[in-house]
Amino acid sequence: MNADAADINATASQVGAPSDTAENGGDDTRAALLRRAFEKALVSVATQVISDSQSDMDEAMSELDDG
Repeated sequence: MNADAADINATASQVGAPSDTAENGGDDTRAALLRRAFEKALVSVATQVISDSQSDMDEAMSELDDG
């Protein structure tokens, strides 16, 4: 086996590896940071909506039990 062949094989996988960009969803890109911030905000809003809906349902069930 040739030592140069080992070097070529080692670098070939690195050449084909995508760089850290918005297109491939890299973790260090501005787009990825914005996406994570949006997801956190979306989860926060969804949690609030679900909580409010649960409170309304509990109140309605309580009224049914009383009436």
